[in-house]
Amino acid sequence: MTADTLISMRGMGECPSFESGQKDKNMNTNMEKKNDEAVSPVIATILMVAITVVLAGVLYVWANSLASDQPEAGSLNNFGAEDASAFLSGETDDTMIRMSWTYADENLNWAFLSFKLEKGDEVFTCEIATNADGADCLIQQTGDSDTQWESDEIVYIKENGADLCTSSCDLTITIQYNGQVLSGTNSVTVA
Repeated sequence: MTADTLISMRGMGECPSFESGQKDKNMNTNMEKKNDEAVSPVIATILMVAITVVLAGVLYVWANSLASDQPEAGSLNNFGAEDASAFLSGETDDTMIRMSWTYADENLNWAFLSFKLEKGDEVFTCEIATNADGADCLIQQTGDSDTQWESDEIVYIKENGADLCTSSCDLTITIQYNGQVLSGTNSVTVA
């Protein structure tokens, strides 16, 4: 306030006294103290909520990655394949490949297995003898169970009415279990 304003307000009887000004200062000081005290719990609450949200997000990401990193059954199995050492002819029932597990975490159910052979651009589907209708090649089992490829079982791949290899040829093998490609020998030269 300027001096002119104070003089004109004093003449009208509206001039604030020094004491009321002092009260206003004290009231402002008290309000500031109250505001200072009220800020701390609000900030603490906001910080606790923010920390809780961040921790919940971190735990969610960690648990989600832990759950998704679990391998499906049989994905750890690893197979070996080699030439069956049988004579190849022009016939359509030659035994071509001998396969066994080099590492088997468990027996695998034939219902969830798929075998494919590739020779160049040609793709051939192989099935076990009980499901061989329309398959290009047969999987001949040597184990005790007709429903599983057992961990100690040797299987043979034979032609099934199609001449896949008349003489020496390179075959690429793809085996899937539950849609997941199994590791192993993926190429064999059959002679």
